[in-house]
Amino acid sequence: MKTKILTVVCMGVWAVSPMAWGMEMDENHSHVKTTAVSDLTIHGSGTVKSIADNHENLRIFHDPIPLLKWPSMSMPFEVIDHELTHPLNVGDRVDFEFIQKEGKNVIVRMKKQ
Repeated sequence: MKTKILTVVCMGVWAVSPMAWGMEMDENHSHVKTTAVSDLTIHGSGTVKSIADNHENLRIFHDPIPLLKWPSMSMPFEVIDHELTHPLNVGDRVDFEFIQKEGKNVIVRMKKQ
């Protein structure tokens, strides 16, 4: 009986531990940061709807992104390398890869189709 109770308690602790959910504790164990999606490069494709004058971000109407369970939609993306947006025009179809960082979607690679 004690073995069964201990097994259930251990499984419960494991199920709610931060590492089980793709989270890491900081050095002081006072804050939890999520790493499950932020380090993942996600592929998308879509149509450029607008490009900021400073080329730091753009709006893309993207196709569904199954990995994130996102339907097609228009949304803003930031750009790490502003040179990625210089050859683009509104209306261009693009393939792109992005990461999710600090609550933002940041394009790290992009090319015209």
